[in-house]
Amino acid sequence: MDLKTVKFLLTSTFIIIVVALIMGSFTNNQLLIYIMLGFFAIFALVYLFGWKCPKCKKHLGKLVARRCKHCGHTLDV
Repeated sequence: MDLKTVKFLLTSTFIIIVVALIMGSFTNNQLLIYIMLGFFAIFALVYLFGWKCPKCKKHLGKLVARRCKHCGHTLDV
């Protein structure tokens, strides 16, 4: 999976988690809690196993630059 796809998945699951959290705070619906936990699990798995440098395969961590901090490879994000 390329980094653009991973970034899109991380952003969209984060937005769904925040929306479910906000909606869950106004209602007493436990289904929203389970939806939020499920999307959080998806977010965590994508972050842990997908957010890696395509060249050296090391985890990127908090990416603020356009280069891998381990090998210096230019990233297309």
